[in-house]
Amino acid sequence: MKKLLIVVVVLLVFACVSAFAQQSLTPDAAVKIALNDNRELAAVRMRVEEAKARLVQAGLLPNPELEVEGKFDIAFKSESKQTFSIGIVQPFSVGGRIAAQKDVARFEIERAIAEAADLERRIVGEVRRAFTELFTADEQIKLQEFLIGLNEELLRATKAALVRGQVSEKDVNATQIALQQARQRQKVLETQRRSRLLELNKLQGKPAEFDFIAAGRLEAQALPELSAFVLEKTLERRPDYIAAQIDAALARSEQRLTKAEQFETWRIGVGYERDYGSQDNSLEQFIGLKLSIPLPLFDKKQGRILETLAKEERAQKTAEALRFQISHELADALNRVKSLASLLESYSPGILKRAESNVKLVENGYRRGLTGITEVIQSRQQFAELKSSYIELLAEYQRAVIDLEIAAGIFPGIARLKLVKEVNYSEKINK
Repeated sequence: MKKLLIVVVVLLVFACVSAFAQQSLTPDAAVKIALNDNRELAAVRMRVEEAKARLVQAGLLPNPELEVEGKFDIAFKSESKQTFSIGIVQPFSVGGRIAAQKDVARFEIERAIAEAADLERRIVGEVRRAFTELFTADEQIKLQEFLIGLNEELLRATKAALVRGQVSEKDVNATQIALQQARQRQKVLETQRRSRLLELNKLQGKPAEFDFIAAGRLEAQALPELSAFVLEKTLERRPDYIAAQIDAALARSEQRLTKAEQFETWRIGVGYERDYGSQDNSLEQFIGLKLSIPLPLFDKKQGRILETLAKEERAQKTAEALRFQISHELADALNRVKSLASLLESYSPGILKRAESNVKLVENGYRRGLTGITEVIQSRQQFAELKSSYIELLAEYQRAVIDLEIAAGIFPGIARLKLVKEVNYSEKINK
């Protein structure tokens, strides 16, 4: 008996410790975790490091070349002359190619940062939406639990009344059906809730078995200040639009690099040569200079220049299309927020209380024999539909607010995003 008591105590302590250790997370805390630990985001951020490495490489000079040459006529039984030469040749770029390479690499860094920032924006939106779906499922589950409790109570009463001969078996069956429907709906909602938890774990970079308590609930929010959601301000904040602008500037920078590459690498060298004749013991020594200049007669990078021109035009059209898309996203989100806010105002808190009171009135009437079981079930369904629609309206409003902020580029992020005008290195190089 004592052993059994000890085992029970240990199990209770373990359960308490596990519950205490379970982490409680608010949406804002989950967003911070996702921005730091999301696996996809970590991979995209490495592209910034790759671009920085390319900038280091772009500024390096070509390596010098050591040239050694020796000539001997021993194999021909001649005068046994020997010639030996050694030299250093240094390739070097002309036309500002290294500066243009560095310019391109800098734009690639900012492009990678903008790409990481846009992924941050989308991840923040996904985390917030997942919490909204989680809170919505919680409220719907509570509603089903309320209905299950009412139906279980009514089922017990109808079974007792059936024994007394006060109700028919049809009433008992109708109550059992309503109870079964509520339980099935609850199971579906619990499955959906588990899916949201798994989605949040993935976004936060946590294993699937990671368990946490979602802190917060679905509730009405005040209408946000709409002056912040204008197109021009949005375009300054949207990382994907800034990335599209950087693409156009990058294409112009690549044009300058291509033009600089029309003049290929020159080679300047200095060398020493010694010519020795064995018969007359004569020794001749020379110091020489060498210059090699490729002539751009055939390959003037014509195709590459045309390619970069087309790339610039494509980037500009992509930016225009994205601007058009963003304007529609913003307009749609604004319209949804305004429309849903007005709908929420029409949902006075009293209407839900009246619907709940009506359920109790009909149930009391049923117990007194004034109404039938059909009216009871209908009143409960009416209340459940009204409460469920209110929950969905709250959730849809929160989704609209989240979509509006994400569409407007208002989100917490880590990437230090710069506007194109702040990183327009190419303007320093003459076209």
